[in-house]
Amino acid sequence: MLHRMPKERLTVSMDPEVAARVRQCGVRIRGGSSAYLERLVQQDALREAVREHGTWFRSNPHFIEQSLEETAAAFEAERST
Repeated sequence: MLHRMPKERLTVSMDPEVAARVRQCGVRIRGGSSAYLERLVQQDALREAVREHGTWFRSNPHFIEQSLEETAAAFEAERST
């Protein structure tokens, strides 16, 4: 059985047009408006993580070079079998 963390209730204030859009989009997915907003927050967190990942790799270029070398070696090993 999948264990889910308990949900937390949150009150937010939005312009009426934004609230209407959230409700409209929430109708289309399981879980309604709450699930829609949760997905938006998760997508935002993922974008931030990818951005930070890219920043880290730009600051540590030797890992990119090493990764490319390992990928090339793996392809070569696969090709020779």
